[in-house]
Amino acid sequence: MKRLLTAVCAAALLGAAPPAAASSAEPIEIEITDISPVHRAGDSLPVSVTVTNPGSRIENVPFDLTVQASVPLYRSTVTSWLADETINAQMLTLDRRTVDLPRGETTFDIDLPSDVLTWGNTATSWGPRGVQASVNVDDETIVDRTFLTTEPSFELEPMTFTAIVPITVSAEELEQVPTSLERYDQSVTALREGSLEPGEDLPDPIGAALQSATDRVIDDIESLTSPGITLALDSSFAASSYGTVNETEEALDDFASGDGHELALLPALDADLSAWAETAADDLFLPHIEQMESARADLAERGITARTDLLVAPTTAEVAALGLENGAEVLAVLGSDVPASQPLNWTPSAHAVIDGSPAIVADEELSRLLSGEGDLSDLDRRQALVALTAIHYRERPNDHRPLALLLPRGTDPAAINDSIESLNGSSWLEGGTASDIERLPLDPFDREGLTSADAETGALGAAVPSINEAGRLVTTIGDLTTQPRLFRDAVAATAGVVGSGSLPPRELDRRTNDLVELADTLTSQLAVQPSSTVNLISRASEFPVHVTSSLPVPITVAVEMQSDDRRLQFEPVSTVLQPNTTTTVGVPVRAIGSGNVSTQVDILGPVGQVIGTGTEINIRVRADWENVGTAIIAGVFLLILIVGIIRSARRGTRTPPIAEADLESEE
Repeated sequence: MKRLLTAVCAAALLGAAPPAAASSAEPIEIEITDISPVHRAGDSLPVSVTVTNPGSRIENVPFDLTVQASVPLYRSTVTSWLADETINAQMLTLDRRTVDLPRGETTFDIDLPSDVLTWGNTATSWGPRGVQASVNVDDETIVDRTFLTTEPSFELEPMTFTAIVPITVSAEELEQVPTSLERYDQSVTALREGSLEPGEDLPDPIGAALQSATDRVIDDIESLTSPGITLALDSSFAASSYGTVNETEEALDDFASGDGHELALLPALDADLSAWAETAADDLFLPHIEQMESARADLAERGITARTDLLVAPTTAEVAALGLENGAEVLAVLGSDVPASQPLNWTPSAHAVIDGSPAIVADEELSRLLSGEGDLSDLDRRQALVALTAIHYRERPNDHRPLALLLPRGTDPAAINDSIESLNGSSWLEGGTASDIERLPLDPFDREGLTSADAETGALGAAVPSINEAGRLVTTIGDLTTQPRLFRDAVAATAGVVGSGSLPPRELDRRTNDLVELADTLTSQLAVQPSSTVNLISRASEFPVHVTSSLPVPITVAVEMQSDDRRLQFEPVSTVLQPNTTTTVGVPVRAIGSGNVSTQVDILGPVGQVIGTGTEINIRVRADWENVGTAIIAGVFLLILIVGIIRSARRGTRTPPIAEADLESEE
């Protein structure tokens, strides 16, 4: 880290030489760019210091390299030194010279001989000391600080440490999974083009996204070579169902067989247990747990041991309880989530009991340094990390208190391996695993339990009702078609990823909105056509209803008419709607009275739920008109018949009488 001190008084306190004169008002920067993380007795100490002069050349600049005369007793003194809050420390001069500073960067490589490092390495003198490099220009002392830790001259019993390193799917990788609306459109297009056979699915989009990320995951795993690493791996990268375990098998086998290495599996897609605890949406989260156990079995078949009982970073009591209910046995938590019940002047063991459950409590300060958080340079983070662990050991050297470091998701494993290697390379630490820490005695020190979750609804909690409602509707419509898998596959594109802790809120909103839009689109594609007022003059008839389907596949639905007016009674009718057609459906209706009746016509699913766009149709009921009309017509015909008979009777001629002559002639 590059620093600038206004240093008339500081120069006196630190014993620096008088400043050089320079006309440049531009700031000069100094940085310790290389120093060994641990110094061993009898070794020389190479140090590199880079000075950046943005102005003109300056000659005869006093340069000093100094070190603290005593070892800090407390961790806070390390952070205050690096933050330039310590200005009155007693210092020993390691190197003093005058240098010329040309424009630009100048690096000074200093090799300090072992006889200059005179502070010793006894039980009281070994440990971290602040190192400072400075130049004096124009009444200003420009300094940079870091730490150097000296190993003791005697053998120590090392304390166990482990770094829990998560490797999970990233937000960018999950964004490759199409939304439900996009997935539906892809499937419909493939079906129309003939590249998707009936009853088949397109390749799993989640599996495809994970497979595209395996190269990155393999590189991350292979970069973790130092002992002292517990790898918390997203189990979706070791799953046969996603097609990833064959890709990562070799890297996982090499890692798991390494010294001080352990493999722990996380729920698939790094499921957000906080959201699960809030929503109780088992249907969205249990598949992630089942996938984790399936991945463990896949690895076991390949001779790779992995644990699934380590719950990494539960932040609330509800999350811890949920994890313990679903197979977890050990909690891995940050110390800030379970603070000390009383003040201590030493750091307790990482192996503890939290709310009655065994736990590994990670040191938050060390975890932040290892992950790269803050403004410190990479070198300062490494030096501070080594220094703080030495102070941890010196606090109670006869009390084996293992250390745990918990890295946040998204940490670059390659960037932290060297720092872990530096810790393992010290004589007071030994890289191990979470299981190694669990085998050590529990710390009797009391800690507060995990706090309860806030009542405020999170992003997924707000989205779950919409996801469930829209998902059920899409699935219901799909199950009535000849291609139900097409619709279920579209819903799975959302349901399979919304529980991931890697999914940012904006992406969750986008996926939820697309699923809701898909449901709305499908319901609009099943519609009852509106109609003008219809006259109904019979007591029993079939009412014609025109139903349009714009779906790409046939669907079997029920058409139902309902009215609050009891003068009409209807029976629902099941029918098959062909793609992109309008079908006329005859709905049986019985009229028991006359009048004007308003009816609602809907398209229903198997249990009576509305799945399409209905309409209201007005009916003018004249139920007796048919009978009256028939009677009138029958009466008219009867009257005509009677009149005809009468007229025929009146107009008809009689047969004339036969004359006697005719009779005689016949004889």
